[in-house]
Amino acid sequence: MIKSTFLNLSESKKQRVISAIIDEFAREDTNRVSINNIIEQANISRGSFYQYFDDKMDLVEVVFHYYAEQCVSEISKVIDISRGDIFYTYEECFSIMAELGKSKRNKAVFRKVFSGLYDSCSIVSEFISKRYQGLAEIDGLKKQLSRKNLKSQDDDFFRLVNAVLMTVLKRCVREYFINGGEYEIVKKSYLKQVDIVKSGAVA
Repeated sequence: MIKSTFLNLSESKKQRVISAIIDEFAREDTNRVSINNIIEQANISRGSFYQYFDDKMDLVEVVFHYYAEQCVSEISKVIDISRGDIFYTYEECFSIMAELGKSKRNKAVFRKVFSGLYDSCSIVSEFISKRYQGLAEIDGLKKQLSRKNLKSQDDDFFRLVNAVLMTVLKRCVREYFINGGEYEIVKKSYLKQVDIVKSGAVA
């Protein structure tokens, strides 16, 4: 578990540690991430590292939160522009993630982390199965989405529509980052799938 001592660090020191973690995930396979390399790059002691984190699974959580916060920042703008339109928001999500993953470092991390989700032996899948409880950043966004155009306003229907759209997004993100699909082709397929969900969910 990420410890309060890390969360309470000065912003500059916290960002230095996070940057070292992201760089290490970009360099190495997720199962070969080196705590020694992170300690050296972040310029912290081994004792300090274990005051901040329990183990490597905590590092996966850091990576998840780091990118979630960046995505949320951009998606929030879309929600404001669209007044919470759930389908317009999801339409833009793929482009936002693709843009975030354009840099060499981010693309490497995305490819490795997304691949790890589907590898039962990876530290990423271990984190998901043992510790993952959702991301508050993403959950907060869902609360801002509007239900007004949906066939039903009830919670179950709204959750179902969200779940289907999220599945479509994950599948296309996987196609783009792991399988190396061409951006325009994957995006076109993604938008078509979102439109199919919309046709069955809108009043």
